[in-house]
Amino acid sequence: MARVAVINAGGWGTALGISLATSGHDTRLWARREEQALDLRAHRQNRAYLPGVAIPDSVTITSELEQALDRADLVLVVPVSRFLPDLATQLAPLIRPGTPVIHGTKGLDASTLQRPSEIMTQSLQGACPVGMLSGPTHAEEVGRGIPTAAVLACEDPEVAAVGQAILNSERFRVYTNTDLLGVEMCAALKNVYAIAAGGIDGLGYGDNAKAALITRCIAELNRLVVAMGGKASTVAGLAGLGDLVATCTSRHSRNRRAGEQLGHGVSMQEILMTTDQAVEGLFAARAVKLLTERLGVEMPVAEEVHAVLYLGKSPREVINQLMARAATQE
Repeated sequence: MARVAVINAGGWGTALGISLATSGHDTRLWARREEQALDLRAHRQNRAYLPGVAIPDSVTITSELEQALDRADLVLVVPVSRFLPDLATQLAPLIRPGTPVIHGTKGLDASTLQRPSEIMTQSLQGACPVGMLSGPTHAEEVGRGIPTAAVLACEDPEVAAVGQAILNSERFRVYTNTDLLGVEMCAALKNVYAIAAGGIDGLGYGDNAKAALITRCIAELNRLVVAMGGKASTVAGLAGLGDLVATCTSRHSRNRRAGEQLGHGVSMQEILMTTDQAVEGLFAARAVKLLTERLGVEMPVAEEVHAVLYLGKSPREVINQLMARAATQE
């Protein structure tokens, strides 16, 4: 049995806490606000993000970081991307040096273009190994024990193996990967592409269009990951193809749902006003646009998503322009 700190009691953090506790680990779930912690303890479920899913009594729920991190063997940090820098700063003096820190944040810093592991490593001043847990892992399914496979990426394979041994279970199968950069970039881009897939749904287009989109997104993602020094095999795995398919097709996907609303003519401002959940692709699209310009990588789908979100293009206009691009070989 390991002692695991799960930092951030959103849907994903709650689902991981449930999975770990079900496997018999000493699990500490940290909530950002005391009132949230009180509600989670009182009802033993996350009514905001995972209604109806019971949190085992063995999960310790707290709003005190010191209590959550006390003697932790593994720290899972799972906030949305815009909260990660501040949270990493708070965590730095509290985590024991050498403790593996695994994040589950799928995004990029919009101002610095840093990946989450770079933000964590910088804040921790290299005192702890940092990795990422990713893949097609909807919290709604993980929390209910529906069979799921994920990938734990860390440049140190021994650290990845430690995390794998703790997280792996009969219902949550964990693979390891040393391509941390590739896994993080797949995680960030899939949210951008899910907005495009949702746009296809909103426009009333069919399976042919969505299958073509997902395939071309894989090609774009492969170009970017390889250009940055990652591996093509990562893009073909759970972090790339697996997560992209799940996010582009699932009813659980907030990013796909946002794209669908855009396809119906709803503005992004209206969408954000009607949801209290993060639409990570909105922020990632801006960061990816800057990154592709810096690297000179051709990514027409990602660029057109940016154009819809920030330049006022309509989804229908974007699809027409993508279809009208010069014919070429696959």
